[in-house]
Amino acid sequence: MKFSSTKLSISIMKANKSLLYLTTLVCFIIFISLVVIPSQTIALNNKPNKENILIIRRLSNNYYEPVLQSDSITIPLRRVGRLFLIESRIDDQIGNLIFDTGAMGLVLNKIYFRNHLVIDDHSSSGVNGTISSVSNTTIDNLNISELKYKNIRADLTDLGHIENKRGVKILGLLGFSMIKGFEILIDINHSQLKLFKIDKKGDRVNARDNKFRADLMQPIETANNILFLKAIIGGKKLNFCLDTGSETNVISSRSSNQVLNTINITRRSSLQGSGSQNSDVLYGNMNNFTFGNHPFTEMETIITNLDALSDAYGVKIDGVLGYNFLNKGVICINLGKKQLSICFAKSVKI
Repeated sequence: MKFSSTKLSISIMKANKSLLYLTTLVCFIIFISLVVIPSQTIALNNKPNKENILIIRRLSNNYYEPVLQSDSITIPLRRVGRLFLIESRIDDQIGNLIFDTGAMGLVLNKIYFRNHLVIDDHSSSGVNGTISSVSNTTIDNLNISELKYKNIRADLTDLGHIENKRGVKILGLLGFSMIKGFEILIDINHSQLKLFKIDKKGDRVNARDNKFRADLMQPIETANNILFLKAIIGGKKLNFCLDTGSETNVISSRSSNQVLNTINITRRSSLQGSGSQNSDVLYGNMNNFTFGNHPFTEMETIITNLDALSDAYGVKIDGVLGYNFLNKGVICINLGKKQLSICFAKSVKI
Protein backbone atom coordinates (compact mmCIF):
# COMPACT_ATOMS: atom_id res chain seq x y z
CA MET A 1 0.00 0.00 0.00
CA LYS A 2 1.37 3.40 -0.98
CA PHE A 3 0.81 6.64 0.92
CA SER A 4 1.07 10.14 -0.47
CA SER A 5 3.83 12.40 0.82
CA THR A 6 1.14 14.68 2.28
CA LYS A 7 -0.35 11.88 4.39
CA LEU A 8 3.12 10.82 5.50
CA SER A 9 3.94 14.39 6.55
CA ILE A 10 0.71 14.63 8.55
CA SER A 11 1.50 11.34 10.31
CA ILE A 12 4.96 12.55 11.23
CA MET A 13 3.59 15.85 12.52
CA LYS A 14 1.05 14.03 14.73
CA ALA A 15 3.76 11.74 16.13
CA ASN A 16 6.04 14.68 16.90
CA LYS A 17 3.19 16.55 18.59
CA SER A 18 2.40 13.55 20.84
CA LEU A 19 6.07 13.21 21.78
CA LEU A 20 6.23 16.94 22.57
CA TYR A 21 3.19 16.66 24.86
CA LEU A 22 4.71 13.67 26.63
CA THR A 23 8.08 15.36 27.05
CA THR A 24 6.70 18.59 28.49
CA LEU A 25 4.39 16.72 30.82
CA VAL A 26 7.18 14.49 32.12
CA CYS A 27 9.18 17.62 32.88
CA PHE A 28 6.34 19.15 34.87
CA ILE A 29 5.42 16.02 36.83
CA ILE A 30 9.02 15.36 37.87
CA PHE A 31 8.99 18.88 39.27
CA ILE A 32 5.54 18.86 40.87
CA SER A 33 6.13 15.56 42.63
CA LEU A 34 8.97 17.08 44.63
CA VAL A 35 8.47 18.54 48.05
CA VAL A 36 11.46 20.85 47.82
CA ILE A 37 13.70 21.51 50.82
CA PRO A 38 13.09 25.10 51.99
CA SER A 39 15.76 27.75 51.37
CA GLN A 40 18.15 25.41 49.62
CA THR A 41 19.32 24.97 46.05
CA ILE A 42 19.21 21.31 45.10
CA ALA A 43 19.91 19.28 42.00
CA LEU A 44 17.14 16.80 41.21
CA ASN A 45 19.56 13.91 40.91
CA ASN A 46 20.97 14.54 44.38
CA LYS A 47 17.91 15.06 46.58
CA PRO A 48 18.60 13.40 49.95
CA ASN A 49 15.02 12.77 51.11
CA LYS A 50 12.68 13.80 48.29
CA GLU A 51 10.76 12.09 45.50
CA ASN A 52 11.52 12.28 41.82
CA ILE A 53 8.38 10.69 40.45
CA LEU A 54 7.99 10.26 36.71
CA ILE A 55 4.36 10.04 35.66
CA ILE A 56 3.30 9.46 32.06
CA ARG A 57 -0.21 10.70 31.35
CA ARG A 58 -1.91 8.97 28.42
CA LEU A 59 -3.47 11.29 25.83
CA SER A 60 -5.61 8.66 24.14
CA ASN A 61 -9.27 8.01 24.95
CA ASN A 62 -8.71 4.41 26.00
CA TYR A 63 -11.55 2.99 28.06
CA TYR A 64 -10.85 0.06 30.34
CA GLU A 65 -13.86 -2.13 31.18
CA PRO A 66 -13.16 -4.40 34.13
CA VAL A 67 -15.08 -7.45 35.26
CA LEU A 68 -16.65 -7.29 38.73
CA GLN A 69 -19.08 -10.01 39.82
CA SER A 70 -20.52 -8.12 42.80
CA ASP A 71 -22.28 -4.73 42.75
CA SER A 72 -19.52 -2.98 44.68
CA ILE A 73 -16.00 -3.41 45.96
CA THR A 74 -13.91 -1.90 48.74
CA ILE A 75 -10.21 -1.62 47.92
CA PRO A 76 -7.75 -0.90 50.75
CA LEU A 77 -5.36 1.98 50.17
CA ARG A 78 -1.91 1.71 51.65
CA ARG A 79 -0.56 5.11 52.57
CA VAL A 80 3.12 5.84 51.96
CA GLY A 81 3.81 9.47 52.74
CA ARG A 82 1.07 11.27 50.81
CA LEU A 83 0.87 8.63 48.10
CA PHE A 84 -1.74 5.86 48.15
CA LEU A 85 -0.97 2.34 46.95
CA ILE A 86 -3.26 -0.44 45.75
CA GLU A 87 -2.13 -4.07 45.96
CA SER A 88 -2.47 -5.78 42.60
CA ARG A 89 -1.39 -8.71 40.46
CA ILE A 90 -0.33 -8.02 36.87
CA ASP A 91 0.35 -11.18 34.86
CA ASP A 92 2.92 -12.99 37.05
CA GLN A 93 3.88 -9.95 39.17
CA ILE A 94 2.45 -9.04 42.58
CA GLY A 95 3.03 -5.55 43.93
CA ASN A 96 1.55 -2.06 44.31
CA LEU A 97 -0.01 0.46 41.94
CA ILE A 98 -0.01 4.15 42.88
CA PHE A 99 -3.60 5.43 42.81
CA ASP A 100 -3.40 8.47 40.53
CA THR A 101 -6.51 10.10 39.09
CA GLY A 102 -4.22 12.58 37.35
CA ALA A 103 -2.94 9.76 35.11
CA MET A 104 -4.97 8.98 32.01
CA GLY A 105 -4.46 5.24 31.90
CA LEU A 106 -2.19 2.49 33.17
CA VAL A 107 1.56 3.10 33.53
CA LEU A 108 3.83 0.16 34.34
CA ASN A 109 7.32 -0.09 35.80
CA LYS A 110 9.38 -1.67 33.03
CA ILE A 111 11.70 -3.25 35.59
CA TYR A 112 9.06 -5.97 36.04
CA PHE A 113 7.72 -6.11 32.49
CA ARG A 114 10.91 -6.06 30.44
CA ASN A 115 9.97 -9.36 28.78
CA HIS A 116 6.69 -8.01 27.39
CA LEU A 117 6.44 -7.15 23.72
CA VAL A 118 7.16 -3.45 23.14
CA ILE A 119 4.75 -1.76 20.74
CA ASP A 120 6.52 1.59 20.61
CA ASP A 121 9.73 2.96 22.07
CA HIS A 122 11.08 6.51 22.28
CA SER A 123 12.86 8.82 24.70
CA SER A 124 11.77 11.82 26.74
CA SER A 125 13.92 14.38 28.51
CA GLY A 126 13.26 15.51 32.08
CA VAL A 127 14.07 18.83 33.70
CA ASN A 128 17.08 17.24 35.36
CA GLY A 129 18.63 16.36 32.01
CA THR A 130 17.98 12.62 32.25
CA ILE A 131 16.65 10.64 29.31
CA SER A 132 13.75 8.33 30.12
CA SER A 133 12.71 5.55 27.79
CA VAL A 134 8.93 5.39 27.28
CA SER A 135 7.29 2.40 25.61
CA ASN A 136 3.86 0.86 25.09
CA THR A 137 2.90 -2.74 25.69
CA THR A 138 -0.09 -4.98 26.38
CA ILE A 139 -0.62 -7.09 29.49
CA ASP A 140 -2.85 -10.16 29.69
CA ASN A 141 -4.34 -9.79 33.17
CA LEU A 142 -4.65 -7.19 35.91
CA ASN A 143 -6.34 -8.22 39.15
CA ILE A 144 -7.17 -5.88 42.02
CA SER A 145 -9.02 -8.00 44.55
CA GLU A 146 -12.26 -8.98 42.74
CA LEU A 147 -11.68 -6.38 40.01
CA LYS A 148 -10.29 -8.01 36.86
CA TYR A 149 -9.01 -6.57 33.58
CA LYS A 150 -7.85 -8.40 30.45
CA ASN A 151 -5.71 -7.39 27.46
CA ILE A 152 -4.79 -3.93 28.73
CA ARG A 153 -2.61 -1.50 26.84
CA ALA A 154 -0.16 0.34 29.10
CA ASP A 155 2.78 2.71 29.06
CA LEU A 156 6.15 1.37 30.19
CA THR A 157 8.84 3.42 31.90
CA ASP A 158 11.43 3.11 34.66
CA LEU A 159 9.87 3.77 38.08
CA GLY A 160 12.74 2.30 40.07
CA HIS A 161 13.50 5.61 41.78
CA ILE A 162 10.07 5.55 43.46
CA GLU A 163 10.79 2.09 44.86
CA ASN A 164 14.19 3.20 46.12
CA LYS A 165 12.72 6.18 47.98
CA ARG A 166 9.60 4.45 49.30
CA GLY A 167 11.04 1.00 49.98
CA VAL A 168 8.05 -0.80 48.43
CA LYS A 169 7.50 -2.69 45.20
CA ILE A 170 5.83 -0.37 42.67
CA LEU A 171 4.33 -2.07 39.62
CA GLY A 172 3.03 1.19 38.17
CA LEU A 173 0.27 3.81 38.30
CA LEU A 174 -3.50 3.26 38.19
CA GLY A 175 -5.08 6.10 36.22
CA PHE A 176 -8.59 7.54 36.25
CA SER A 177 -9.81 5.83 33.05
CA MET A 178 -9.34 2.43 34.72
CA ILE A 179 -12.24 3.05 37.13
CA LYS A 180 -14.32 5.84 35.59
CA GLY A 181 -17.19 3.48 34.74
CA PHE A 182 -18.03 3.17 38.45
CA GLU A 183 -19.25 5.59 41.05
CA ILE A 184 -16.03 6.26 42.96
CA LEU A 185 -15.70 6.98 46.68
CA ILE A 186 -12.27 8.13 47.81
CA ASP A 187 -11.79 8.08 51.59
CA ILE A 188 -8.12 8.69 52.25
CA ASN A 189 -8.70 9.34 55.95
CA HIS A 190 -9.81 5.72 56.32
CA SER A 191 -7.52 4.44 53.55
CA GLN A 192 -10.31 3.14 51.35
CA LEU A 193 -11.37 3.29 47.72
CA LYS A 194 -14.94 2.13 47.05
CA LEU A 195 -16.36 1.39 43.61
CA PHE A 196 -20.07 0.94 42.85
CA LYS A 197 -21.66 -0.33 39.66
CA ILE A 198 -23.97 2.26 38.11
CA ASP A 199 -26.55 2.28 35.32
CA LYS A 200 -26.66 4.62 32.33
CA LYS A 201 -28.23 7.35 34.46
CA GLY A 202 -25.46 7.12 37.03
CA ASP A 203 -27.61 5.46 39.71
CA ARG A 204 -26.16 2.58 41.70
CA VAL A 205 -27.51 -0.75 40.47
CA ASN A 206 -27.96 -1.88 44.06
CA ALA A 207 -30.10 0.71 45.86
CA ARG A 208 -29.12 -0.77 49.23
CA ASP A 209 -25.59 0.51 48.66
CA ASN A 210 -26.80 4.11 48.45
CA LYS A 211 -25.88 5.24 51.99
CA PHE A 212 -23.60 8.12 51.06
CA ARG A 213 -24.94 11.48 52.25
CA ALA A 214 -23.27 14.47 50.63
CA ASP A 215 -22.70 17.80 52.34
CA LEU A 216 -21.76 19.43 49.05
CA MET A 217 -22.38 18.60 45.37
CA GLN A 218 -20.85 20.29 42.34
CA PRO A 219 -20.70 19.60 38.58
CA ILE A 220 -17.52 18.22 37.03
CA GLU A 221 -16.13 17.84 33.53
CA THR A 222 -13.67 15.45 31.91
CA ALA A 223 -11.23 15.76 29.04
CA ASN A 224 -8.64 13.20 27.92
CA ASN A 225 -9.62 11.00 30.88
CA ILE A 226 -8.78 13.73 33.40
CA LEU A 227 -11.32 15.16 35.85
CA PHE A 228 -11.80 18.93 36.15
CA LEU A 229 -13.81 21.05 38.55
CA LYS A 230 -14.44 24.75 39.16
CA ALA A 231 -13.57 26.62 42.34
CA ILE A 232 -13.30 30.26 43.34
CA ILE A 233 -10.30 32.10 44.77
CA GLY A 234 -10.46 35.82 45.41
CA GLY A 235 -13.72 36.10 43.51
CA LYS A 236 -12.21 34.48 40.38
CA LYS A 237 -13.60 31.22 39.00
CA LEU A 238 -10.70 28.84 38.27
CA ASN A 239 -10.32 25.46 36.56
CA PHE A 240 -8.67 22.69 38.64
CA CYS A 241 -7.81 19.09 37.89
CA LEU A 242 -8.31 16.51 40.67
CA ASP A 243 -5.17 14.45 41.20
CA THR A 244 -4.86 11.76 43.88
CA GLY A 245 -1.21 11.36 42.88
CA SER A 246 -0.34 14.95 43.78
CA GLU A 247 1.13 15.31 47.26
CA THR A 248 0.15 18.98 47.49
CA ASN A 249 -2.11 21.51 45.79
CA VAL A 250 -0.82 23.75 43.00
CA ILE A 251 -1.76 27.24 41.77
CA SER A 252 -0.62 28.60 38.42
CA SER A 253 1.92 31.39 38.64
CA ARG A 254 0.04 32.99 35.72
CA SER A 255 -3.01 33.57 37.93
CA SER A 256 -4.11 37.17 38.42
CA ASN A 257 -2.86 39.23 41.36
CA GLN A 258 -6.40 39.08 42.68
CA VAL A 259 -5.87 35.32 43.13
CA LEU A 260 -2.21 35.24 44.14
CA ASN A 261 -2.64 37.95 46.76
CA THR A 262 -4.99 35.68 48.72
CA ILE A 263 -2.24 33.10 49.28
CA ASN A 264 -0.22 33.47 52.45
CA ILE A 265 3.37 32.72 51.41
CA THR A 266 5.18 30.63 54.01
CA ARG A 267 8.52 29.92 52.39
CA ARG A 268 10.56 30.15 49.22
CA SER A 269 12.72 27.42 47.73
CA SER A 270 15.09 27.21 44.79
CA LEU A 271 15.00 24.38 42.26
CA GLN A 272 17.97 23.66 40.02
CA GLY A 273 17.34 21.93 36.72
CA SER A 274 19.73 20.47 34.18
CA GLY A 275 21.29 23.85 33.43
CA SER A 276 22.88 26.49 35.60
CA GLN A 277 19.72 28.54 36.12
CA ASN A 278 17.59 28.21 39.23
CA SER A 279 13.84 28.71 39.49
CA ASP A 280 12.10 29.93 42.62
CA VAL A 281 9.25 27.93 44.11
CA LEU A 282 6.78 29.53 46.51
CA TYR A 283 4.91 27.61 49.18
CA GLY A 284 1.84 29.04 50.84
CA ASN A 285 -1.64 28.50 52.27
CA MET A 286 -4.88 29.07 50.39
CA ASN A 287 -7.22 30.90 52.74
CA ASN A 288 -9.78 32.17 50.24
CA PHE A 289 -10.68 28.97 48.37
CA THR A 290 -14.37 28.22 47.83
CA PHE A 291 -15.79 25.06 46.28
CA GLY A 292 -19.53 25.29 45.83
CA ASN A 293 -20.62 27.50 48.70
CA HIS A 294 -18.15 26.00 51.14
CA PRO A 295 -14.90 27.75 52.11
CA PHE A 296 -11.72 25.71 52.56
CA THR A 297 -8.95 27.24 54.66
CA GLU A 298 -5.31 26.47 55.40
CA MET A 299 -4.74 24.26 52.35
CA GLU A 300 -1.05 24.10 51.54
CA THR A 301 -0.16 24.89 47.94
CA ILE A 302 2.78 25.72 45.74
CA ILE A 303 2.84 28.35 43.04
CA THR A 304 4.40 27.38 39.72
CA ASN A 305 3.94 27.55 35.95
CA LEU A 306 1.30 25.11 34.64
CA ASP A 307 1.61 25.83 30.90
CA ALA A 308 3.15 22.44 30.10
CA LEU A 309 0.41 20.59 31.97
CA SER A 310 -2.29 22.61 30.21
CA ASP A 311 -0.75 21.80 26.83
CA ALA A 312 -0.53 18.10 27.61
CA TYR A 313 -4.12 17.87 28.86
CA GLY A 314 -5.43 20.03 26.04
CA VAL A 315 -7.28 22.11 28.66
CA LYS A 316 -6.17 25.34 30.32
CA ILE A 317 -5.89 24.67 34.04
CA ASP A 318 -5.37 27.14 36.85
CA GLY A 319 -4.43 24.64 39.52
CA VAL A 320 -4.22 21.08 40.81
CA LEU A 321 -6.13 19.73 43.81
CA GLY A 322 -4.26 16.96 45.58
CA TYR A 323 -3.83 15.54 49.07
CA ASN A 324 -4.68 18.76 50.93
CA PHE A 325 -8.11 18.83 49.27
CA LEU A 326 -8.81 15.10 49.38
CA ASN A 327 -8.30 14.81 53.14
CA LYS A 328 -11.24 17.14 53.85
CA GLY A 329 -13.63 14.19 53.74
CA VAL A 330 -15.02 11.45 51.50
CA ILE A 331 -14.96 12.40 47.81
CA CYS A 332 -17.62 10.85 45.55
CA ILE A 333 -17.17 10.99 41.76
CA ASN A 334 -20.02 10.02 39.44
CA LEU A 335 -19.39 10.60 35.73
CA GLY A 336 -22.86 9.30 34.86
CA LYS A 337 -24.27 12.33 36.66
CA LYS A 338 -21.20 14.51 35.98
CA GLN A 339 -21.06 15.27 39.65
CA LEU A 340 -18.55 15.42 42.49
CA SER A 341 -19.83 15.25 46.06
CA ILE A 342 -18.12 15.64 49.42
CA CYS A 343 -19.10 14.26 52.79
CA PHE A 344 -16.96 16.24 55.20
CA ALA A 345 -14.82 14.31 57.65
CA LYS A 346 -16.81 15.31 60.74
CA SER A 347 -20.00 13.70 59.37
CA VAL A 348 -18.77 10.82 57.24
CA LYS A 349 -21.50 8.33 56.32
CA ILE A 350 -20.72 5.67 53.75
